[in-house]
Amino acid sequence: MKKILFLLFLSGLHITSYAQKEKFGKYNANEMAYSEVDFEPDADAVMLFEEGVSKFYGDVFETSYHFRMKILKESGISRGDVTIPFYSGDNRTEEISSVKALITNFEGGQAQTIKVEKDQIFEVDVANGWKEVRITFPNVKVGSIIEYTFKKTDKNITMLDGWTFQNDIPTIMSTYSITMIPQLEYKMIGQGEKYNTTSEKTASNGTYSWTLRKLNSLKAEPYMKNFADYRERVEFQLSRYQKTLTEWEDVLQNWVVLGNEVLKDYDEKGYFRTAPLDKATVGADFEGSTELEKAKKAYYYIQENFQINDERGFFPDQWINQLMKSKIGSPLELDLALMGILTSLGIECHPILVGSKGSGRSDLVPFPFINQFNSMVLLANLDGNEYLLDLEDPIAPFGYVDLDKHVKAGLLLIKDNSQLVPISIPHNSNSIFISQLKFDEANNLMVEGNLRQSYYEGLVTAQRSHDLEKSNKPLHELFTLDPNWEVVEFEVEDKMRENNFTTTNYKLRIPGPESDNLDLIMLSPFKIATFSKNPFTQDFRIFPVDFGFAFSETYTAIVEIPAGYELDDYPLKESITMENGEVVFQYNPIIMKDKVQISAKVEIRKPKIDVRQYGNLKYFMESIATKMNAPIVFKKVVDP
Repeated sequence: MKKILFLLFLSGLHITSYAQKEKFGKYNANEMAYSEVDFEPDADAVMLFEEGVSKFYGDVFETSYHFRMKILKESGISRGDVTIPFYSGDNRTEEISSVKALITNFEGGQAQTIKVEKDQIFEVDVANGWKEVRITFPNVKVGSIIEYTFKKTDKNITMLDGWTFQNDIPTIMSTYSITMIPQLEYKMIGQGEKYNTTSEKTASNGTYSWTLRKLNSLKAEPYMKNFADYRERVEFQLSRYQKTLTEWEDVLQNWVVLGNEVLKDYDEKGYFRTAPLDKATVGADFEGSTELEKAKKAYYYIQENFQINDERGFFPDQWINQLMKSKIGSPLELDLALMGILTSLGIECHPILVGSKGSGRSDLVPFPFINQFNSMVLLANLDGNEYLLDLEDPIAPFGYVDLDKHVKAGLLLIKDNSQLVPISIPHNSNSIFISQLKFDEANNLMVEGNLRQSYYEGLVTAQRSHDLEKSNKPLHELFTLDPNWEVVEFEVEDKMRENNFTTTNYKLRIPGPESDNLDLIMLSPFKIATFSKNPFTQDFRIFPVDFGFAFSETYTAIVEIPAGYELDDYPLKESITMENGEVVFQYNPIIMKDKVQISAKVEIRKPKIDVRQYGNLKYFMESIATKMNAPIVFKKVVDP
């Protein structure tokens, strides 16, 4: 699916037909008989209809919601517990009201409707100003139609919620309308393939509407965890408002204004004042002969002396003195503290706002929509060279940026000069496997291997091994091993900080054939390779494939020919490339006197592959998996 974004004034919409409003509790024959989604037959539930209608009442923005869902399979029954989140904050920013809910089952062709009682609709405090309205539907079963409506008011009229036309289940029809008032002028972002190609749009007397049909569910696919970036969606930000009959006031009309607003907040919370930092870091050693040495000391000081909490965003919750006292903060707050230390050392350093992958949009649009951003990296000029710094990961070495922040561009924040800048994060990430395989006296296959992973490949292994150790789980869970294999030794050495790589050493014992008099022995040396199984098994795919970053994996297996056997057959040399060069695969056998050496290399040269290439990619990766599983065959030597 090609990601499509449009930025326009609302007056740019054209006029087409608009679906009639559905009546609460009234169902047509098609809805009553509906039992399977033709475009997603495995779905356990379906959103038959959903609608949002938004209007302004004075300085309050109100949206009326209407949802109608049908349960299709036993696994979908749990969807009878509905949660409606909203942000109340300290001044009741958002409020939920007028909740109505009912459930209808069909017995013998007759509809049996149950109204959900008030004691099954209740409000719960979650945390940090967030609340939920929860609805528990009774007697939910396969075939039930669940329906509910409510209203939400919002005092924040600068950034409007807008509407997402997709759910985690398929949606038959999703419609949204908004009625504007002359005193407020908004700009809109719309995104999604169907939004651009097949949506039904109307514009009449200040009311704008969109209807989309037959929408696939939003859910993760192999090598695509950031599916939220491809949602069919519309959202709005205030562009200007009318102050008097003749005077209008602009709101965040360009990048400079937006940048100054953000920097003003950082300044008000003390992140540009050096006194709190100097006081809190008394005794810390930031000395060095180069700016790079000083910056590394500052980076590791923050990483080793502060903890990361669960707060995210690009506005700090704490003032700088609160952060320095608590030693606990969000990644953004730690980045800002690092910026303060570097600035106090005379090092030029500026924040860059980014919209991380999975936040709803990783491609920026050319208008200062503040909701495009949700996190930050730092740009530091060290000894004439630019470095991107990020404290998102508590174990990442200096100079590494969280993978979700590997995006194309960000907003560089400099007072009176903020601007969009491209983001480039060059690296040479790779994995090199070297293993030796031989049979012992008991016919067990002994595998002794070494794996070196560099840069982001190494960082991923360091993160995973750290998590396994923290959970008291064995490190060999880094690999997908057959349960019959015995792990003799397994260790991981993290040298990311010093040398940008991790080393994994392992010894495995694989049970051999029960008989020691077999005519043939077949051995596949790359069973633990990443792509020994094709990760792409679906017939079709909704989202692009995103490997995260470009990388290569090289495998070398040296197999000792068993005593009493000779080489009979082995996979032939092969080199293949996808049509547009996205993925390259090479396979090369070398035959020696008493050994066979097999080398294979997979290169992911283009980490993001368009969904239209999915069929080619699936076939290509199946070819790789087949080759990686192809056996070496040894034949028993027959005495003359």
